[in-house]
Amino acid sequence: MLNQIVSLLKARDYKTFMAAGKIGVFIKESHSDYNMIILCAYQNGFSFNEYERIRQAAEFKIVTKYKRHVNSLCIIVNRDGIFDDYLTDVVNRMNNVWLMAGDTGRIYIYENQPADFDDRLNEYLENNLFKEHNNNKGDVTFKVTPVNIFIVAVNVLVYLIILIINGDVFATYDVNVMLKMGASSYSSFVNGRYYELLTAMFLHFGISHLFNNMLLLTYIGCELERRIGSFSYTIVYILSGIIGNIISLLYYSRIGEESVVSAGASGAIFGVLGCLAVYLLINPSKNRNLTTRRLLIMAALTIYYGFTNIGVDNAAHIGGFCFGLFSGFLLSKIFHYDKIKYKNRVFMR
Repeated sequence: MLNQIVSLLKARDYKTFMAAGKIGVFIKESHSDYNMIILCAYQNGFSFNEYERIRQAAEFKIVTKYKRHVNSLCIIVNRDGIFDDYLTDVVNRMNNVWLMAGDTGRIYIYENQPADFDDRLNEYLENNLFKEHNNNKGDVTFKVTPVNIFIVAVNVLVYLIILIINGDVFATYDVNVMLKMGASSYSSFVNGRYYELLTAMFLHFGISHLFNNMLLLTYIGCELERRIGSFSYTIVYILSGIIGNIISLLYYSRIGEESVVSAGASGAIFGVLGCLAVYLLINPSKNRNLTTRRLLIMAALTIYYGFTNIGVDNAAHIGGFCFGLFSGFLLSKIFHYDKIKYKNRVFMR
C-alpha cells in the first residue's frame, strides 16, 4: 500500500524530499509555497515526538532552501479501518493528519482535521487505491486462527469424551445423559446448576448437530477472530453463548416448559455471526462471498428453519445473535468509529 501511495504522489508531481526510518517526506511546488506530505505506516510504538522532530526538520529545510511557506499533511496508514486508542490520541494531538486503512485504501478524516489538501488529494488517492482494491477483489485465502480452532477442538473432544464415558455411540442423543454432562434446563438451573450456562455451549445432541455447528463456526469464527483479535473474539464468543442460554431458559420458563433440556454452541455461533455482520458493514470484505447481506440472510434462514421444525432452540439463536450485533457496535465504539468522518459524512451509518 505504501508503494502505491508513493507512486500516486509522484504522479501528482510530488518528489521525495527526505526519508527518516519508516517515515517518508514528499514535497510539491504549488504557486508561491510548497505542499509537504509526511507518509508513515502505523505500528505499535509509533512516536509522536519522532514525527514532530521529522516534520520540524523538513519544514526548516524547505523554508531555508526554497524560502517558501510550507503546507504540511501527515498520512498515517493503519493495517485496516480499526484505529486503537493510542493512534486516535496521537491524531487528536496532531495537526493536519489523515488516517488511511491499508486494506481498502479509504481515508478517514477526524472532525478537527482539514477536509481538503492540495485540491482534493483525498479523493485522488482514494479513488485510485479503492479502484485497485476493487479490481483485486475475490476470494481471500482462508486463514486458521488459534482461539477459534481451539474452541472447535474442545467441542469435538467433549463429544468424544461423552461417548467414551458412557460407552455408547448414541449417548449424546439421551436427554438424561446430556443433562448429567452439563446440558441446561430451567429446572436444574434454579436448583443451583449455574455452570450449565457455560457447559451447555460445548455439548451437542448427535454427530450431525456437532458437525453442522463446527463447520459453520470454523469458517465465520476464524474470519471474525482475525479481524477483531483473539481476546475480543473470546469475549464475544463466550458471552454470546451465555446470553443465548439465559434467553433460552427465560423463554422456556415463560411458556411453562421448565424441563426442556438444551445444549449446543448455536447461541455463541449466532453471536459470532452477528458481530461479524456488523464488522463487515463497517469494513467491507475483499471476499465477495463474505458480506453483511449474506450473513444476515444466513441467520434469517436458519432462524426460519428453527421455527418450522421441532427441537431447535430459537431463543438461544436469537439471544446470541442480538448480543453479537450489540457487541459488534460496541467494539466499533471502542475502536473510535463514532469519532471519524469520511468524506464529510459520519462514518457510522
